[in-house]
Amino acid sequence: MSVTLDASREQPLLSTTTILILSGFLIGMSLAQPLGELSYYVFTSGLTGLVAYITFEMTGVREDRDVLRHSQELMEARLLRHVGFTAAVFNESTSPEQHEKRRLLEWLKRETEALSK
Repeated sequence: MSVTLDASREQPLLSTTTILILSGFLIGMSLAQPLGELSYYVFTSGLTGLVAYITFEMTGVREDRDVLRHSQELMEARLLRHVGFTAAVFNESTSPEQHEKRRLLEWLKRETEALSK
């Protein structure tokens, strides 16, 4: 279930931070006071929430990395269209203009790779 605040972006009703907080609460409650036979189920629910939090965070990091990689590819494609970069740039006998285009592309790759780390 999600709540839409903006038509272009859908916000989750329950965030990963909320899952972590509730999981910590359940684990702490099961360890702090005896709940009888419910203690096992409360503790297990807390551990399940903790595993879900880690899974959601890892998925989010992977998605962020994919978005960054896609953005880098789009930026490189736009730069190539803008400067008129051709396959001739990779030849050994390049003109000063082609050398500058190669230098600019290498700089862009270094900068975008630094952002992805």
